[in-house]
Amino acid sequence: MGSGLVADLFPRTGGGESSSDKPPLTLTEQFYQCFPYYLSIGMSDTQFWDGDCSLPKYYRKANEIKQRQRNQELWLQGLYVYEALLDVAPVLQAFAKKGTKQRPYPQEPFPITEAELAERKKRDEQHRIDKMKARMMTWATRTNIKIAQNAEKEVKRQDE
Repeated sequence: MGSGLVADLFPRTGGGESSSDKPPLTLTEQFYQCFPYYLSIGMSDTQFWDGDCSLPKYYRKANEIKQRQRNQELWLQGLYVYEALLDVAPVLQAFAKKGTKQRPYPQEPFPITEAELAERKKRDEQHRIDKMKARMMTWATRTNIKIAQNAEKEVKRQDE
């Protein structure tokens, strides 16, 4: 009875051998195969062999997060290089007109998070409003000067 149950666990081929001709790995062999990977992502041997059995799951998850962050950093670096090339591209063209200038490099880093993006939009909007106020004040000052000059001319005409 007992030997029949163990024999049923492995698929049989015509000659009584398993289909891969290799016996399956024991649990110990499977642990030894995984061990280098967990060492490479920062898990100590003591944590792997003697620690909590759920630690490998969290180390794998932490490694995935690190990889995503690294990928994001590299993508952002590529974006900066791409932007820098676009800024210089007008000067590098073979038939560029004399006096062609490159675009200036950005004054601040690109916003990454929603909060940074909202802050940048708010700051740009405030800058635009301040610019419009300055233009309006310049216009008002010029208009007031013209009105004052016209009033002086009018007073001079009345005196004559």
